[in-house]
Order: sequence, then structure tokens, then C-alpha cells
Amino acid sequence: MVAELDNRLPQEGTSTPGESLAEHPRPCYSNPERGCSGCPAYSGGGGKIPLKNKTARGKLSNNTKATPATLSVNFCNIRGLHSNLNAVHYHLETAKPALLFLTETQVSSPTDISYLSYPGYKLEHSFVPRAGVCVYVREDICSRRLGSLEGSDLSILWLRVDSDDHPRVYGCLYRSHSGNAETDRLIDHVQMATDSLLQRVPSAEIVILGDFNAHHAEWLGSRLTDHAGRSVYDFALAYGLTQLVTSPTRIPDVEDHTPSLLDLVLTSHPDGYQVSVDAPLGSSDHCLIRSMVPLTLPSRLRSAGCRRVWHYRSADWDGMRSFFASYPWGRVCFSPDDPSAVADSVTDVVLQGMELFIPSSVVPIGGRSQPWFGRSCKTALRSKQECYQAWAAASVTRDVNTSTLKKKYNFASRSFKRVIAKAKSEHIGRIGEKLVRLPSGTRAFWSLAKAVQGNFCKPSLPSLHREDDSLAQDAKDKADLLGSLFASNSTLDDGGKIPPTIPRC
Repeated sequence: MVAELDNRLPQEGTSTPGESLAEHPRPCYSNPERGCSGCPAYSGGGGKIPLKNKTARGKLSNNTKATPATLSVNFCNIRGLHSNLNAVHYHLETAKPALLFLTETQVSSPTDISYLSYPGYKLEHSFVPRAGVCVYVREDICSRRLGSLEGSDLSILWLRVDSDDHPRVYGCLYRSHSGNAETDRLIDHVQMATDSLLQRVPSAEIVILGDFNAHHAEWLGSRLTDHAGRSVYDFALAYGLTQLVTSPTRIPDVEDHTPSLLDLVLTSHPDGYQVSVDAPLGSSDHCLIRSMVPLTLPSRLRSAGCRRVWHYRSADWDGMRSFFASYPWGRVCFSPDDPSAVADSVTDVVLQGMELFIPSSVVPIGGRSQPWFGRSCKTALRSKQECYQAWAAASVTRDVNTSTLKKKYNFASRSFKRVIAKAKSEHIGRIGEKLVRLPSGTRAFWSLAKAVQGNFCKPSLPSLHREDDSLAQDAKDKADLLGSLFASNSTLDDGGKIPPTIPRC
């Protein structure tokens, strides 16, 4: 006989005593049959613990439907990563896209880029002053940088992603207003890279995205057609690529300018894509492009579910002991002859006891929620999104209030930027005050210090000096430099002797 469970049973627990998460109070019971602790004890009745909304352990209810696996890829012309870093981190934390491409980062190659990173994401970049591109890759995504396809002085980044029945190769680029010759050089480079990819991996899906700064009257709905527009159109036509963005993506700063479609998504496999245009990140004048594509293979990506965290420090251990001592284990759990059924029954009863006597909290899987992204940030973001949607709708219909709505959006955008900057500053201040109050060298002090280092992605190994006085900054360069140093110091003089021959077993 298998015991039945509440559908709120835990998916996963922790063995760490004294979790710091907010504790939920235990439910009160009006049944007179209870233990001395105020929680129910088994009284030897029908052999089952009556629980609400019963489902079999480990099985989904009939109303539960599996969510189709998808790959979420976002990109935006950020117009300065430094000035909009808080907005980028906020988007990574709340939206959790698989990939976030950013163009026009305007970052010169710094000696340390760890401050740009975010927990749970890997940062790949091709930074160029007044241009540049980068991508945040979620840690559960199987990806590989294709650096051999990139030009040294071009704002382009190639990334291969293996998460479906065919590989996807993303090329993210930024085309600046540098004349027709530079446009031809960029397009020629993209064509040669695409040819090389299709020759090496014929089954690959090619996705070219970014800020093309191109105008084409018939293809993109622009007021005119320029050289860049014709070049990009010819490239897409030659390689059978479909352009998926249909709405204007640039919000003009000048009042008499009209919105333009400058940020494009070109793909060789357009079926199933869902693409939408959202409000810009931070103070950028380019919209955020969200794309979603279904995956045909079973998802290996991180689930977006929740888990239950048990607060053992607040458990009613006396009540649990009384519950287990009075439970009819033999009649309920050990009557079947099948060992698997017995194991399931015992597990069910143990989990029921935990549910009744140990407080718990349900938290998102991943556990990297940042406390400084609070309600004020969410409210400010909602206001910004609503103002953007109102302006976008008025712009399409040429409403007379378009200018007024644009000013409201600008105000909401600046307000959101101030709110998240203030929230982050206050959060850092609270951490500093807590570190000052904690005794130095205690477990609590080092636990918090370690968490702070992880949250701000500070590398444990500093940049290393090479013999030519340059710096090894990323993990691979540091590993290569240390490997060569160890190899040079571990060389033995064999004295010209021949190594002995060791017979095989």
C-alpha cells in the first residue's frame, strides 16, 4: 500500500542547518488529536495521513503540461556598456536569457573585465573603442567561441551553440558609420566566414544579428535605400537568410526624426522563431530584441522550476519523533512484497513528516537571486515598459500625442536607471555594514565575504605578467603562461643517455 502525498511535496532539500532564507510559519491545526507540541500525531486510524490535493509521489497531476523546450536569445545595441551595466545585470537576473548579445559596447580593452561579469554567465567579448560587441552566455549552454573567424579590428563575434539536433552559429556584428569601403570589408568578411562555416559544418544554422545601420526602402521599410542596405540585402539573398525583425528598433533622440529598423536577425532556419521588440536596456536608444526558437531535442538546459529549502533550525523535532513513533509502519509500509513499493512507502511517510514538522521555503532553482533587485526596481521597470508600449503604439498610428508620450518614456527610462543604481548602492552599503559588525575571522564573516566575491565575480588569480611585460588577463592566457613556466622549470638534463626500455605486461 503506497501512501499518497500532497502535491506540494519538496523536490529537493538541503542538509545545511539554519538556512538564512525567510521562514514560513507552520500551519495551525484544529484537530483535537495532536501531539503535545501542537502538531498532529498519528492516532492509529485508517493507516493513511489525510492530505489535500493528493497525487502519487513523483508524478505530475493531469492538469500539468510540460513546457516546450526553447532557446531564448536577446540582443541590443547598448550604446555604452559602462553606463548601462546595472540595467544589463538586471535583465540577466530577471529574464535569464540563454544568450544576451550587446553591440556598440564602447569599451576599450581594460586590464580587468571581471566587474562586467555576472554570476551564472560567461562573458565573451570583442571590445573596440567607440564600437565593439560582447555576449553573455548562460553557464548551462554548451557553446564555443570561433575566434578564427573573427577579424582583429572588426566589431564581430562568432559563437557556436550545440543545444539541438543541429548546431547554431551566431555572428554578432556592429557596423559603424565609417563609409562604404568599411561596409564592403565587413560584409566580405562575413561572407568568407559563412562560406567557411558551411563547408566545415553543412548542417549548421547560420544566425547573423546586430546593428547593421542599414537602410532599405523595400526590404526594411526605410525612407531610402543606401549602400549598406543594398549590401546586406544582397548578402541575405545570396545565402538564403530570412530577416525576422519587423518593427522599428531605434528610438530617435531628435524630435523630428522617425524610428528606424536598424537591428536585424538573419537566419537560415526561420521556422518556429518568435521575435519581439521591447523597451531598450538602460539609456540606450536601441530597443531590446527578444528571440525564442523551439528545440527539437529533449532540453539539456537548466529548468526554470523551484525547489523546497528546509529550515532545520526551526524544526519541531519532538513532534516529529512522536509522529514517527506512533505511525503504523508495519501495516502501512511493509505489507507489500515488492521491495520497491516498500521503499516508496517509507519515503512517502518520511516526506510527510518533514512537511508537517519542518518549516520550508520554495525558491527558484539556481539560487542566485540578488536582494538589491527589489520591488522598487520591478515597479520602475513596469512603468518604463508601459511608457514604451504607449509611445510605440502612438508612433505607428501617427498619434498627435506621440511627442508627449516620448517625453514620458524618456522620464521613465531615466527614473528606472536611477532606481536600480540606488538599489545596488544601498545593497553594497548594507553588505559593508554587516561585514563591519561581524567578528573578523569567524565563519559568518568568511561566509559573507566569499558570497560577496562570488556575486561580483572577482577572480581568485590576478593578471600575470609575461616576459614582454604584457598581461595575461583571461583564464586561458593565465593557464598557458603558468603551464609554460612550469614546463621550463621542470626540464631535466638527460646527459645524452637513452631512456630504459620498459617491457609491456
